[in-house]
Amino acid sequence: MNSQPKISVIMPVYNVERYIEKAVTSVLKQTFIDFELLLINDGTKDNSVAQTERFVADTRVQWHHKENGGLSDARNFGLQKAQGEYIYFMDSDDWIEPDLLEVALQHIRQYDVLVFGYQLDTENGNGEMIQTEEVTTEDTILEKGKQQTAFTEKQLGLLGYAWNKLYKHQFLKDNQLFFPKGISLVEDILFNAQVLAKTDAIVFCNQALYHYINRPVTTLIKTFHANSFALYLQKDEALNQFLSVWNFSVNDKKTVLANSLMLGLRYCANNLFAFKNNLSEREKFNYLKMMLHNNRMQELIVYYQPQTVTDKLYKNIVLHKRVVFLFALCKMLK
Repeated sequence: MNSQPKISVIMPVYNVERYIEKAVTSVLKQTFIDFELLLINDGTKDNSVAQTERFVADTRVQWHHKENGGLSDARNFGLQKAQGEYIYFMDSDDWIEPDLLEVALQHIRQYDVLVFGYQLDTENGNGEMIQTEEVTTEDTILEKGKQQTAFTEKQLGLLGYAWNKLYKHQFLKDNQLFFPKGISLVEDILFNAQVLAKTDAIVFCNQALYHYINRPVTTLIKTFHANSFALYLQKDEALNQFLSVWNFSVNDKKTVLANSLMLGLRYCANNLFAFKNNLSEREKFNYLKMMLHNNRMQELIVYYQPQTVTDKLYKNIVLHKRVVFLFALCKMLK
């Protein structure tokens, strides 16, 4: 392997013994071979490391071990160790197409950031795929500074993830771009909002190269965190900065932000009852009240564009601050 590989693939590892072998194998079977694979052991408690011991014979594979600090911390650790000209972040419970690195390099050319599509593969409890959906957009290059840059809804939908992008390493270094520490929710969009605010162009590739696996039981711990809505407000602030830099019209920007924050409110409201927590019924009620009365939520709700009957119901709930109704709805749906 070259001392300076073309691409550094950074893969944090934490309690993924059932999935990591397929993930690593999909990287090692790439048609483009000039890469290093950095496996970041983030204090895993299962046999994830043992499952991949045989891969260490491949000189492109490196194990790095650290205390548990979460996904963002593991990715930042990998960035500090990476030697590649380009950076690719991959999750250890998914897998990639054999030509992902090759196609990504062909498309990124002289630019700083490439965005590509993915396959959303849904599995049942037995690990069998029961549904797949391709999420892509057309090949294009969007440049900053164009009057009222026109992102499509599909393009915007692809911007939030780290695993469907190739980044120029020097660009990340020059702008001191890292994942936010101590955050276990919306960390990808917070990172990418910084990235996209700094870059002058975004390249889109129309191929679905990544397989995101949607499982009934995931590696995420299903615990509700009281700061969840605060993180979505932080996401709103980061998105607002990105959209402003890219010269979105005021109404288009408000619509994107409203749709995003409403998604966050619904996530928090539903998971307040679905995920384990120590909050009393009164505390849950007050949490819902806090979200509905939030000034930013009330500012944006008029721009929210409901697509379904359920969407319209939630808009009415937020618009009129119907806390009791939302409390009853969440209890019923849990």
